[in-house]
Amino acid sequence: MSKPWFAPKYNKLTFLEVWPNVESFLLDCGRLLEETMLLPTGPITRQGKFTLYWLLVARYGNNPIVNNDVTQWKMKIFAIMFAYMPAWEKKIQIQKTLIELAEADLLVGAKQIYNHALNPSTAPKTSDLEELDYINDQNTAIHKKAKMEAYGILWELIHTNHTEEFLTRFKDCFSKFVGVVPVPFYIDDIDVIPSEEEEEEEN
Repeated sequence: MSKPWFAPKYNKLTFLEVWPNVESFLLDCGRLLEETMLLPTGPITRQGKFTLYWLLVARYGNNPIVNNDVTQWKMKIFAIMFAYMPAWEKKIQIQKTLIELAEADLLVGAKQIYNHALNPSTAPKTSDLEELDYINDQNTAIHKKAKMEAYGILWELIHTNHTEEFLTRFKDCFSKFVGVVPVPFYIDDIDVIPSEEEEEEEN
């Protein structure tokens, strides 16, 4: 006799049960994030939200959420996005620009310019912060980096994994101690007491 199968479930929803697809995530972002929060740190792009959804699925897709109240949990997710996502997107853009630099650009060093002005028409004060609007002569020092120095600086700028750092901030939104709801089952007489036909076959 076939029995119904009761698959074990967590006692709280998982990330994918809250947002089963990227469309539902983007819809909630529009309702609860963009329309209710001012973003002084910069805009959050649609491409960034799309990318973040799949990164969260890969990291936390089947993890149960920490709250019983799903709306409060969503607001925790959006609060992290509000605080850190604009900076994360900008860091990714900067890293992309650095990675695409040609070697000639990497070797360019700093330029120092020294201007010298004599007999200004208006005597400057020692406390003035403004520059004079003319010069009598100019000295320029142009520096060039060695390849090892240039690539060493580039390595220091791009080796940090900003995405890993950003995703880790969502860790506290998911349960650390997971409990599974007990699987219900039953025993009927057909399983326990053999039928007359089964007894005859055994004999």
